[in-house]
Amino acid sequence: MIAPSEYDRFLPALTSPEIRDLPDKSQTVIALPVASIEQHGPHLPVYTDSLIAEAVLEAALARLPEDAPVWRLPLISYGKSTEHAAFAGTVSLTADTLINTLREIGRSLAQAGFERLAIVNAHGGNTEIVDFVIRDIREETGLMVFALHPFLRFGQVTQGITQDEMVYGIHAGDVETSILLAIRPEWVRRDLAPRSFPAGLQAMKHPPFMGALTFAWLTQDIAPDGVLGDATAASAEKGERFLAQAAEELAGLLLDIQDFTF
Repeated sequence: MIAPSEYDRFLPALTSPEIRDLPDKSQTVIALPVASIEQHGPHLPVYTDSLIAEAVLEAALARLPEDAPVWRLPLISYGKSTEHAAFAGTVSLTADTLINTLREIGRSLAQAGFERLAIVNAHGGNTEIVDFVIRDIREETGLMVFALHPFLRFGQVTQGITQDEMVYGIHAGDVETSILLAIRPEWVRRDLAPRSFPAGLQAMKHPPFMGALTFAWLTQDIAPDGVLGDATAASAEKGERFLAQAAEELAGLLLDIQDFTF
């Protein structure tokens, strides 16, 4: 019997007959990471969300029992990033393209006999799409489908950052910069790291991404430099801690999905 850990839990490393003959497909969990390629200010690469998605999922998988039937698919590195389209380097899909991609992946997995799909999303702009498309996939294929949003719906950072960072630091600030310093420090331009809490946004007293008054915004509307948060406060030590917390929670959720039933 093939143990997931033998292949680093990477499903495409198997042959077609090996995938066909995997045991216990009814409880096997397929994890699909989804992220984005988009601007992250002057100091972080446009691949930031994708790096974080892969890092948190790999760290979570490493925490699973060796025989846990959880396999991962390749990262979908492109997401819906229209809010960042005005900034160079952003490569965005339309909502329809992302929706159809996720639905077609779901159809393929169901055809191969799998029954459980976990979409692990690391980009805030994908959140609403992932949340509603999982029901469409469920209705169309019969798959049990789960939306997991590390650092967005679980693993939220509340310790080691300021109150302003908790409320407004949603993009390229302390948290994301700290994680990149932990996992890919050579890609961080520390000398260019900004502290950016636009006064106009704070004066509104209604952050557009939470609370009672949600409105449509483009990044340049609320953060002309593309950054919301204090990247100058970041450290690799904090990033390791943030990542470990989210990975521990993600590992537990993947095990819950394995045993989930209606």
